[in-house]
Amino acid sequence: MKKQFMRAKQIANQSIGRAEKTEISDKLQQIEKKSEAAKKSLSTVVKVFVPYINGTGVDKEKRLRKNHASHLGQSLQDCTANLPSDSVLKSVVMDLGTALNEVGKLQVNAEANIDEDVVIPISNVLENDGAAKAKKRLSGARLDMDSAKSRLNKEKERSSGSVNMVKLKTLNDEYENNEKIFNQAQDGLAIEHLQFLSNETMVASSVLNFVDHQMLYLKEAIAVYEAFRPSIQKSIEQSPRKKVFGVTLTEHLQTFKREIAVVLEECIKYITENAMETEGLFRITGSASQMKLLRAAYDGVGSIESILDERDFIPGIHSIAGTLKQYLRELPEPLMTHEFYDEWIDAAKYSIVACYNKALYMITDPQERLQELWRVNRSLPKENYENLKFLITFLATLAENAEINKMSSSNLALVMAPNLLQSSLQGLESPTSQVHFNEITSAVQSLIDHCEWFFQEDCV
Repeated sequence: MKKQFMRAKQIANQSIGRAEKTEISDKLQQIEKKSEAAKKSLSTVVKVFVPYINGTGVDKEKRLRKNHASHLGQSLQDCTANLPSDSVLKSVVMDLGTALNEVGKLQVNAEANIDEDVVIPISNVLENDGAAKAKKRLSGARLDMDSAKSRLNKEKERSSGSVNMVKLKTLNDEYENNEKIFNQAQDGLAIEHLQFLSNETMVASSVLNFVDHQMLYLKEAIAVYEAFRPSIQKSIEQSPRKKVFGVTLTEHLQTFKREIAVVLEECIKYITENAMETEGLFRITGSASQMKLLRAAYDGVGSIESILDERDFIPGIHSIAGTLKQYLRELPEPLMTHEFYDEWIDAAKYSIVACYNKALYMITDPQERLQELWRVNRSLPKENYENLKFLITFLATLAENAEINKMSSSNLALVMAPNLLQSSLQGLESPTSQVHFNEITSAVQSLIDHCEWFFQEDCV
């Protein structure tokens, strides 16, 4: 109790400047400053890591319940319960959910490993640090030493005339003993700080462990996604529920495993069976709402057969024809192709140079012109050629009823040509397409008028 009283008294005297306070050595202060900075950094590292790994000292089952990837995977799988079994979205989301569940397990393993090899070792370094106790011992030793020094100095001043050698010796011995304890306490604190700093390499190795565990987790997670990606891609590629409008002819035919585009085949079949004698086909505008519905059916389920079977929905024939034109117009690459645009134009206005009375004349030779058109037509890619053949054959049949439906080959060419051939520059609104409108129309009309010749397989 006496020692505690003396320490409290010394603190009070030092706080009001009535007693001196021995300073800690500069060397110890430098070591302590470096050590405290390292402790602060390590404490921050632990605080950052713990929430990142969903806590420290937590078993894997609890980690899994907190894991975001596992939560997401399970939620994705649950949300597909009401989707039909043949839904591509169901298949894709189920695969992704399974992949996320596997990734979640990998992440939990990584978290547990990081906890064991990174967080716990660093935490142990902080928890086993004896500097706080050593600093407390040093503080007490300094107070004891300063208190003994103060009593010794006061006794010297009080007994300046008659020195009490016994008491002075006792106080001096007490001071020297406390000074020795103080110096030992300084050394003890320095040892604790230096021992803490000696863990730097071990701590750095723990950080490297984090890198290794993260690399392994990411590598394994990528492997999981790589394993599931082909299945997801296959489901998408094999799904018939793909958009039809605005998709290239080649992609559409590959997706639906067809030779003729579904819009051409279904719309032409419907018109052939129901409306070959309807006046103004492809010229009269159809119902905008019906055309939107027909388009939505194609893009949604890849066919209009399901809605045509509904008794409550009987589309106008002009809506069917308008949908066909819209499909052709929105092809990224027109049926007669951008590539052969110039060749179609040149063939449509084909002329030969003739000499008469020493003068040159441009003479249009119908047979030569048709032969040039035939050459361009046969140069088309196979899928374009086959679909153009299917369409032109239908238009030629339609033109045979021109007296009734008022759609001659020239009328059909006028309304269909802009949807079959455009310049690659600006589509239908291209100045080039406008300038060459007559040539484009003429080329299409020639195809209709001479359909059998153009598409006869053994024609040479």
